[in-house]
Amino acid sequence: MTEASRPRSLRARLTGRVLGLVLGGWLATILLSAYVLDQEMTEMFDEELRALVETTVLHLDTDHGDKIPRTLGVQTNDGESVLRILPSNQDESPAPWPALSGDGFHDAPGWRILRRTAEGAVIEAAHSTRLRREETLEAASAFLIFAVPLMVLLVWGLRRTVAEATAPVARLAESVSGRGPDDLSPVTAEGLPRELRPLAEAFNGYLARIGALRQSERDFIANAAHELRTPLAALRSRLELSADADAAAAVTTVDALTRRLERLLQLSRLEAGVGFGRGPCDLVRVLRLLIDEFRPGARHPIRFDDSDLEQLMVAADPDALAILLRNLIENALEHGSGAVRLRLAPDGMLTIDNPTRNDSLPEGRFDRGQGSSGLGLGLSIIEALAKAMGVPLARSVGKGTVRFELHFAVQAPGAQ
Repeated sequence: MTEASRPRSLRARLTGRVLGLVLGGWLATILLSAYVLDQEMTEMFDEELRALVETTVLHLDTDHGDKIPRTLGVQTNDGESVLRILPSNQDESPAPWPALSGDGFHDAPGWRILRRTAEGAVIEAAHSTRLRREETLEAASAFLIFAVPLMVLLVWGLRRTVAEATAPVARLAESVSGRGPDDLSPVTAEGLPRELRPLAEAFNGYLARIGALRQSERDFIANAAHELRTPLAALRSRLELSADADAAAAVTTVDALTRRLERLLQLSRLEAGVGFGRGPCDLVRVLRLLIDEFRPGARHPIRFDDSDLEQLMVAADPDALAILLRNLIENALEHGSGAVRLRLAPDGMLTIDNPTRNDSLPEGRFDRGQGSSGLGLGLSIIEALAKAMGVPLARSVGKGTVRFELHFAVQAPGAQ
């Protein structure tokens, strides 16, 4: 699955939507605050002009002289604030703005002016719009300096809050996704929110039903195999005692059916989770006993290269090891077309290979090899046993040879 097609997690969705909503709210708040700030700064500057004009009027009112003390424009050094006091009967001198008509506030290009006529004088006080803009920007910058860290803290807090709120969901997903195919234990509902508890309970009920079905299947296989062993043994005894040639030929079929029942019992034992010990046991001795048992009736020669080892103790249960190796050798004898070769290395590596006319291996659990008369149980038992014993198993086919490799953990004699 590519990154583009991979579905987003619940945490990512919640975080993205909550952050989008919060950041959108913050942006709207900042824009509204900027508008309000601009209006308030305008009112503040207008009040400053009004106070300057009122102060000038009071000064003129208390002056007992006939002359107006200021008849020329008074301008600050930065050129952004101007105060003009002119006699009302005198032509106005040039100013940075056009001639004004009437008292009150006036907006001219680059200026905001307050005009007032009082005490026989015309008073004009003005601020440049650049001064007002710069002061407003400074106030907005100070606001943002405090707002940005708060936004970062809010984003961090939201991500952390969403992560903590969705942590039970993540734990539930990890618990389910990390399970093995045979793990039917119930998931824990502890710590899950109320909305997810029905999901966990339904999943546990589903696992319980699967477990019951699998247990019924194992019980049926085990019971059927046990029940059939005795009749088959009696049937084989009667066939052996019969002088009929067809009866003697049927003994082979009964033996094959008996072996299949034994494999069904082995598979049932494995799937029931019957535990095995960790040994140690002598791998060389087990191999020699099995080879001696198989050689008299084997279809093909069995050749064993023991690397001159008299003993090799491995970490494996003796009974489980015998079942595993028996199925491997039987599989090689049944499906092979030539001598079965076993090689045991001092490091615990056991290789079993034999020639075959089929250059493919069964893939499914109960698939049969080409020309095989079995039901595919042997390979399934081999894989299940190797997994239960913790023995790495590799199988390959090529150039007319099928090979199985098992690597057993070697133990020193007497180690537990």
